[in-house]
Amino acid sequence: MPLRLLRSSLLILIFGLAVASCGYIPRQVAGLPSGPPWDALPLRKWLAEDRAEPVALAFCAPPECSPGLAVSVIRLTGKDADITDAILGDPERLARALRSPAGREKPVKTRISVERLRDTPYRGFAIDLAPLDGSKRPAYGAAFGKRDSEALSVVLVIGESPDSVLETAKEVAARELGS
Repeated sequence: MPLRLLRSSLLILIFGLAVASCGYIPRQVAGLPSGPPWDALPLRKWLAEDRAEPVALAFCAPPECSPGLAVSVIRLTGKDADITDAILGDPERLARALRSPAGREKPVKTRISVERLRDTPYRGFAIDLAPLDGSKRPAYGAAFGKRDSEALSVVLVIGESPDSVLETAKEVAARELGS
């Protein structure tokens, strides 16, 4: 009898885990190849909060993918959407906040530059960050967003090459944000 109870409990546990894990199945980012060398992450279950909904996250790491890239799609509402939308229109606000020593013990020793991107149908910007002393390679990013009533959908790409980051961000935004 205990063996039967153990088996049925085990089957119920396995079934429950299988059903619960459906939420952990990652969604591919539209506009990126599916399968190697790209991997998708189950972002929704990891980072979901009340105001921001991670929709998709994918990354391609060297050496299989050179340069390395991380691509995410996020849906924001409420105050987070308003703040992010304002930054998409005026990225210098983000640069000022990153440079600000307020609340930090040490001053920022990073070169930060932003550029508003105007040649796309979406509001967006490019950013690059690098140590002032040149001790590490720069990191590059690009973000595009599109408002849909109360929600703001954002595509964010981070990588090692500014051209690759911008090209990927434009391709993904075209697929994820539509026209």
